[in-house]
Amino acid sequence: MTRRWRDTALMVVSGALWLAIVVLGALGRWFPALFVLLGLMLVYGVLGSQREGRLAPRLVAFPILAWLLLWGASFVLADQNVQAGPGQAILGFHPSFAWIIMLYWIGGTLVMGLGFEAVKDRWLSQERWDDFVRRVATEETDGEEDAR
Repeated sequence: MTRRWRDTALMVVSGALWLAIVVLGALGRWFPALFVLLGLMLVYGVLGSQREGRLAPRLVAFPILAWLLLWGASFVLADQNVQAGPGQAILGFHPSFAWIIMLYWIGGTLVMGLGFEAVKDRWLSQERWDDFVRRVATEETDGEEDAR
């Protein structure tokens, strides 16, 4: 499959996933919609991890899949603890909310932040950054000449 067709197929899939999220939400089925959201985030992760039209599977595997697993775990644990009583607080939070704070928010932020730092050469090497800076400088110079 060529890059163009793959990207088009992924964009169509993302549209279908958005539609599924809206329909599930309208039907009051929020919990399954959260997992459809994970699929949507995976599609966007695959699209965003490409370099010059090539998929970067190692970048998708980590940190993107690790991030999605944390999100999924937070959704499941939050749902399992919805009925918890007020005396069962975790770090001062209701247990269902504590899992969202710990895994979805803090865990997800740490995995993505530290994960991308750990694999920064896979997604933005110094050479690619230098090429970008040169292109921007060239475009700015060309724009100034056109303005004269």
